[in-house]
Amino acid sequence: MGLKNKLFAKELDKELRIKNGILTIDQNSCDGCGVCVQKCPFDAMTIIELSREQIEQLSFKGRLKVRIKGANKAFVDDHLCTVCGACMKTCHEFAIHKVVQD
Repeated sequence: MGLKNKLFAKELDKELRIKNGILTIDQNSCDGCGVCVQKCPFDAMTIIELSREQIEQLSFKGRLKVRIKGANKAFVDDHLCTVCGACMKTCHEFAIHKVVQD
């Protein structure tokens, strides 16, 4: 396991331990591959195509990723999501995060 994967695994473990969290998706990191959609047991994940306005709001990294991979990005339906973490564990871009709910 490479250093990057070890660091991600450690961070993922910390996030999975958060109680009463919600999922967020870093649109700058997501490449729209759809693996999270396939792995979600509750059909809470979908792929959406970002609008031009949404793309303009992304960071340079995010806009570059759109140029290379396309404008498709993961989206989570908070009403269906149980925050089980299945999508987080499969995201190769580490774009899905569990955060403390405000």
